[in-house]
Amino acid sequence: MSPCLIDSKHEGVCYRSDATPKTRRKNGMLPVSRRLFMGGTLATLAAAGIGSRTFAQSGTSSLTIGTKLELNTLDPHFFNGFPQASSHSLIFDALIGIDSGLRLIPGLATAWRNIDNLTWEFDLRQGVKFHDGSDFTADDVIATLERVPKVPNSPNPFTQFTRSIQSTEKLGSHKIRFKTATPSPTLASDLARVFIISKKHVAASTADFNNGAAGAAIGTGPYKVTEWVNSQRLVLARNDAYWGEKQPWAKVTEKVIKGDAGRIAALLSGDVDAIDEVPTIDIPRIKQDKRFNVVSGASATVQYIAMDAVRDVSPFISAKDGQPALLGNPLKDRRVRKALSLAINRKAIVDRILDGSATPASQFLPSRFDGTSTKLKVDPYDPEKAKALLKEAGYPNGFKITLHATGDRYPKDKDIAQAVGQFWTRIGLQVSVEALPGTVFFSQATKQEYSCFMAQYGTDEASIGPRALVHTPGGIYGTANRTKFSHTDLDAAIEKSQSEMDPVKRKPLVQAAIELSMHEQAIIPVFHPNAEMAGKANIAITPRPERRFNALMMKPKA
Repeated sequence: MSPCLIDSKHEGVCYRSDATPKTRRKNGMLPVSRRLFMGGTLATLAAAGIGSRTFAQSGTSSLTIGTKLELNTLDPHFFNGFPQASSHSLIFDALIGIDSGLRLIPGLATAWRNIDNLTWEFDLRQGVKFHDGSDFTADDVIATLERVPKVPNSPNPFTQFTRSIQSTEKLGSHKIRFKTATPSPTLASDLARVFIISKKHVAASTADFNNGAAGAAIGTGPYKVTEWVNSQRLVLARNDAYWGEKQPWAKVTEKVIKGDAGRIAALLSGDVDAIDEVPTIDIPRIKQDKRFNVVSGASATVQYIAMDAVRDVSPFISAKDGQPALLGNPLKDRRVRKALSLAINRKAIVDRILDGSATPASQFLPSRFDGTSTKLKVDPYDPEKAKALLKEAGYPNGFKITLHATGDRYPKDKDIAQAVGQFWTRIGLQVSVEALPGTVFFSQATKQEYSCFMAQYGTDEASIGPRALVHTPGGIYGTANRTKFSHTDLDAAIEKSQSEMDPVKRKPLVQAAIELSMHEQAIIPVFHPNAEMAGKANIAITPRPERRFNALMMKPKA
């Protein structure tokens, strides 16, 4: 059997990277070998002579980047996800921008204000043109908000950012008023996530947007689409009529290179100018090569575990082999959820699997961000207390559970899931780990097909995590709550924090909602990942906390 990711104890954990609920086996799923990420990608490349190829200076006319995560749509309203937002932000603009410090800045709106608790007014930027030469006006904003709730089959819809708007009123060609059903203190932050489309395409389908340069993907952003091949590449041309800062790259190409070794090979050979998701084991070697720079940035993202604490019978929970049948779903008991959190050695995961490229998590956002709790501490690694809680909850012998995760979405995602499974085994659980392609995983998670799963969630505003991830789904709430977690007192605390317009009074309400979320162990926060990027030495890369990787972060060095 392959060596364990954390230490030599790995009994009881099953793993299979291509498993699905229909194909999983009860036995025989083996842990992934640590050699997959300890073998040294760069050593392999060096042996092949790739690292010694001539470095080609790219100049400033074009930029080619290699990215792990594929762009699967040009529809800016189909999927609220990391790779989508990263690429779409080159083509489209939102009313409001977000700077590298997560502060709101003018975008297509130059100013915004509260008239009263239920009324917002936005002044729109004049002189802006879409890529087809048409003028940007308030009509385009109205069309965008009309389209968002009508996009079908979204795995993570944008309605979570627009549902609070009850009505929209055009006050002139470049002024607009929003009425909300209830006080909505985060409306400006919410609208920073919604890209504006032309009114001409209000009825366009996702397929219409996906039709490459001939499609509806016409925005006001700094780049225009010239070619798109689904999940392979996106080619853009600079928009010389862009209203904002002129971009240094006349042409931008985003290449999807899912394999870590492939991305590094592409960088070393000069096929691309920059790459994301650099394996941490390869960072020291790249840093020693003067042809390249390595950039690390802290993120506003949490890697978390969601649990089915609602259903009486959960699909991937049962009694351990040879044990009497379970009476109910153990995850409905807060003590069991807390036990699972206490069983995880976050520091070991960060240090030994991620090589320090993350921070153990105690809540939705890192505590350095405004509005987060100052009281919460990272759960200690305490397997004995975890065992005691399981016994107290009526599960002294543990139970059988499957942890689902992505196998191609986040850095070391399947290895981390396997490590969590190993930790849970040590407190008496019989654990299987199933790592799936992201496209399969998110679809099944949204359909509530799992008992517990690991994913990531990122935001730039402290109250959005509780609102989206752990409030009972309905209306503007719980839009990313794929397990349908529900708790009456927590719902009330979140709603109270979402209705206070005074920022001074609101901050402690947000903190209270976050603290109650963690007290109830509505999710298990595991760590906040860093973003690891590398590029040619003549390119300056400025990381962003939203886990983006695109041409807007890169400029040629003087």
